[in-house]
Amino acid sequence: MSTIGSGLMTALMMVVSSVFGVVAIDGVDAFTEERFVPQEKLDRAIIHITDDLMMIDACLASEECTVDSMELNEKKTKLLDKLEQIDAYILNPSEAEKPHLHKHKKMDKNEFEDLTFEEHLSNKIVKLSDKIMIIDACQASEECTVDEDILTKKEFQINMDLEKLNFCSENIEECESHKKDSKHKKHRK
Repeated sequence: MSTIGSGLMTALMMVVSSVFGVVAIDGVDAFTEERFVPQEKLDRAIIHITDDLMMIDACLASEECTVDSMELNEKKTKLLDKLEQIDAYILNPSEAEKPHLHKHKKMDKNEFEDLTFEEHLSNKIVKLSDKIMIIDACQASEECTVDEDILTKKEFQINMDLEKLNFCSENIEECESHKKDSKHKKHRK
């Protein structure tokens, strides 16, 4: 009877694990196992954060970089906090909270509901222009040792986004109707 019961339990665990996409190993299901962040992901996050910190410092030190220093210092504080979280996790992964490695943009939707499409475009253009200024400050600074290829890729992507936004600012009706159409397509899915 116990053989039949354990066979049924094993079959049940296999069904549950296949339905939920988890694997049952040695009778312990993955629902209760703590998942650890791989060291490679932590290392990549540390590199990205230190690059961002160097670029912010270069902008703060540059007279040509006119990005709001209060915003830069707030971003720097958040990045330093994230770096501390990662360090604490590396030192003791079982006790420390798992760090959030993805960039999460916390936007208050109420803040953007009152904006017109033109104002929304203008805000995006200003933010991207600020990012270009930060990259330029890094390239001009000897202390900023971010890899030139990384800076070039970032600058290229930002310029592509700026090009799209500038096109939209000159063709408001076309872009606004395209945006509304794409929202309707998302809701239909």
